[in-house]
Amino acid sequence: AWQSQKQVTGSNKKVQPKKLVIKNFVAPVVTTEQLDELWTRLQQGLSDILQTGDTRNKSSLLDDADNLCIHGDQMELYRKIEQEVKRHMECCSSEFAKKQFPDNTAFLRELADIWGKHSKQTYLIRNIFNYLERRYVMLSHKQLLPLWEMGAATFRRELMCVNNVSNKCVEGMLSLIEQERCGDDIDGGLLNEIITMLRKLNMYNSHFEGPFLTQTNEFYRVKGDIQLNDSSVPVYLTYVTKCLADEERRLRHYLGSSSRRQLIKTVETNLIGSHVKSLLEKGFDSMMDEKRYNDLHVLYTLLNRVSEGAYRMCFFLYTYIKNRGLDIVMNPEKDKTMVQELLEFKDTIDSIIKQSFNSEDCVDVKKKAFEEFINMRPNKPAELIAKFIDSKLRSGNKEQTEEELEELLDKVMVLFRFIQGKDIFEAFYKKDLAKRLLMSKSASIDSEKSMLGKLKRECGSQFTFKLEGMFKDMAVSKDLMLSYKERENEGIDLSVTVLTTGYWPTYPTDSVIIPAQISAVLDKYKTYYLNKHSGRKLTWQHSLSFCTIKATFGDDSSTEKKLDLRKELNVSVYQGLVLFLFNNSAKLTYSSIAESTAIEEEELGRVLQSLACGKTRVLKKLPPGKEINKTDNFEFNTEFRHKMFKFKINQIQTKETAEENINTTEKVFQDRQYQIDAAVVRIMKARKTMQHSLLVSELYNQLKFLSNLSISRRESRVLSSATTLRDQKMTRTFTTTSPNFLYNDKRVKEEEYSCKDDMGERENGTLISLQVIGFIRRDMV
Repeated sequence: AWQSQKQVTGSNKKVQPKKLVIKNFVAPVVTTEQLDELWTRLQQGLSDILQTGDTRNKSSLLDDADNLCIHGDQMELYRKIEQEVKRHMECCSSEFAKKQFPDNTAFLRELADIWGKHSKQTYLIRNIFNYLERRYVMLSHKQLLPLWEMGAATFRRELMCVNNVSNKCVEGMLSLIEQERCGDDIDGGLLNEIITMLRKLNMYNSHFEGPFLTQTNEFYRVKGDIQLNDSSVPVYLTYVTKCLADEERRLRHYLGSSSRRQLIKTVETNLIGSHVKSLLEKGFDSMMDEKRYNDLHVLYTLLNRVSEGAYRMCFFLYTYIKNRGLDIVMNPEKDKTMVQELLEFKDTIDSIIKQSFNSEDCVDVKKKAFEEFINMRPNKPAELIAKFIDSKLRSGNKEQTEEELEELLDKVMVLFRFIQGKDIFEAFYKKDLAKRLLMSKSASIDSEKSMLGKLKRECGSQFTFKLEGMFKDMAVSKDLMLSYKERENEGIDLSVTVLTTGYWPTYPTDSVIIPAQISAVLDKYKTYYLNKHSGRKLTWQHSLSFCTIKATFGDDSSTEKKLDLRKELNVSVYQGLVLFLFNNSAKLTYSSIAESTAIEEEELGRVLQSLACGKTRVLKKLPPGKEINKTDNFEFNTEFRHKMFKFKINQIQTKETAEENINTTEKVFQDRQYQIDAAVVRIMKARKTMQHSLLVSELYNQLKFLSNLSISRRESRVLSSATTLRDQKMTRTFTTTSPNFLYNDKRVKEEEYSCKDDMGERENGTLISLQVIGFIRRDMV
């Protein structure tokens, strides 16, 4: 308490400082009767709240509760509140047990109403006795439950845990959830209220979650088996997607996120994980064949949710690609369309992987599968890819524009990466490229060089060294002819292409009889060339040459204009040699033609057949017929007419026989033997001692084209020589025995073939060097 006084002196008003007087606080004395009276009012207020929810005297109850808490026994007050709540819940439990409910929904609705009222009542009690909870329960007696938790514990103990109420509650909830899963409409809000109640009562995990997951597991186990047996895979995938979406909706609406991981895992295990093999066996191949992009995407997405699901699908993808690829590659009847079908098949697989899977694992599986099946038929795919490129680069191909051709070549290069026998491809590609260049059959030199650049980027400069040399020969020959024509002016328009031995395929030499007039021109060019390039040797390849001949058809009695009878014939040199003979004789026998031209018998037959039996018959065959015999006679066809002034007489094209293909392949195999020899020596030089199985494995890793036959054959030659020593034991181990490795193939002359290693080491004063015979021709370097 304090007092202040103001003193005023005279006319001057002077304010004196305030004087504060502090007195001791004297607490009011509260008697026992007063405390009993306070509790009586509080008890009545609690009864009104618990019975009817009446809160009209809330402010007075707050004051009474604070006073009783301050002046009374706090522990006793807490126990009295607990007893009142317990007494009320006993009454509620008794009344609830007497009621009869027609269904689970009514039972759960009544339980939810009771919980809702009890929650509101407990909140009011906690607000009224807030001082007790904060100052006494929370600080001094922490072993006691806060008033809200105390009310919830009383509800759980007095209502939920008696008369089997909790089990009936869980059974009712599970029944409603199963009804919803079967397609019936239920009260989701009611389930949300009950689940919220169980969470607040700490009964969700202990009473509900376990039975709920058990029921879910059994429900989807049965449904999954039935649905998969009765429907197709796409329909089943739609069903699984719907089930997962429904469970996600239940989690959002009433289950909550705490059970999400276990619930979704249970659904995935029963609908997907248990049926991975069945799904893939039943529908994967058909969906791939039908290009069902959406269904495959759903399948991959679902399988990716379970353990090893995506891995198993990748295995089925590998098997599918391999089997379909083998159907194309291993069928000889499809050789003509093999490459085109492979390109279309790869485009389909790429499209499926991009749109449905979009996975690097699937891309790797595709590469492995293509590499596997395309090499199951050795050498043939490489040969056919080379021929396919040849057909697209020929001048007669007008199917694509340059941009489309470039795109197609890029796709073919992808197939080329998969083949292991790239040397087979090189041999056939070089042979076809030579024909295109020498016969002027290339559709575009730019496309040819573009393809060469792709091969160089893919395989390195060593792979395309000879091919680049062929283009170089064409360019040098063109410049050389321009220089020659500036110096010489012949009556015959001559064009010569000089081919470097080693760059070009090997062609058979011929010794045909050339007319003196043409022979003089050829000798003149040969002299010019050798004078310019001393030390070189020229051999004419007449089988690759062609010429243009001027001819006049008709006789002196013809009434047609001379201009209409004059023609220019574009023919091969062999055809030209035969036609030259008819300048001197109107009729010749087969034997006289053969003697005058010295053309090989089989080739002469094809030449005469093209001139006398084809569409353009400038010669007459006596007797008529399509086959050439040695007894036939031939005469110049003066009655021949053609609407064009200049035209070409096509040669009889001989299809590439199996023998020619075998010869080309055998040449590649011979080159491979030397590569195997070099690899064996190189490996043994580095390892010194090595077991046979490891040696074979290392050879395959380095060369990629080995077969058991080629390995054993070359091993026996190299390893039986002085370079290595087979171990005495049966472990098939090889050990180097000499610091100087030497392998000498007696079939090859040393002056023609030699290759020495420049690298060397000194060991005990001896130079360790490597000398291998049989790799590089000097005239190819």
